[in-house]
Amino acid sequence: MVVHAYDPGAPEAPDLQVTRLAWPERLEEADFIVFTCPLNEATRGMFNADTVGLVKPGVRLVNVGRGPVVVTDALIAGLRDGRIHSAALDVVEVEPLAHDSPLRDFDQCIFGSHNASNTADAVRRVSHKAIDLLFGFLH
Repeated sequence: MVVHAYDPGAPEAPDLQVTRLAWPERLEEADFIVFTCPLNEATRGMFNADTVGLVKPGVRLVNVGRGPVVVTDALIAGLRDGRIHSAALDVVEVEPLAHDSPLRDFDQCIFGSHNASNTADAVRRVSHKAIDLLFGFLH
């Protein structure tokens, strides 16, 4: 798999086989676009009507970062015209996603609840850590 990364703040990692690019350079080559970025002025709306126009037909989009990174209207337009094959959204631009949102009309969209870290083991570890910190504070 060829991996392109768009992260101006990440240090160089020569041991990884990742090509670093400036957004949206070579976006038209992507089969998958995965957003994991935080929300800031540089990332807000970075996937929009202009970038939808750049992607190759059939691209798959995943957003597990922050909702406002992907402009909902642009995503809907891309899904409608087939440029975007499917979307997996752990977050959306406006949360909670409205019951009448057109995104819900697409069978090729799946939605998460942005809590993938809430496994039984993770909750147990966090609970034990909180108890340890509380007891440490009180003693």
